[in-house]
Amino acid sequence: MTSTEIVEEIYKLPAGEWETIKETVDNGERNGSEKTPMTEDEFARSLYARGIIGNIPDFSELTDEDDNFEPIEVLGEPLSEMIIRERR
Repeated sequence: MTSTEIVEEIYKLPAGEWETIKETVDNGERNGSEKTPMTEDEFARSLYARGIIGNIPDFSELTDEDDNFEPIEVLGEPLSEMIIRERR
């Protein structure tokens, strides 16, 4: 899970829980008061332990191939523009 994906998941939470996450990150909390950077797995476990997320992602399934994803180019009108036009 990338940092962008984590942020997107955080934005899905109620606003009150954002503050808890912000405090956790700002304080560098990791197994108490250590001030060393967390791994993605430790961060996810911390969020799970606080009840902020419902499950812990399996980061072992990620491969370098996931990082090199490139969308396929398709000819024609972009889907987003088509949806906007259809809604009018």
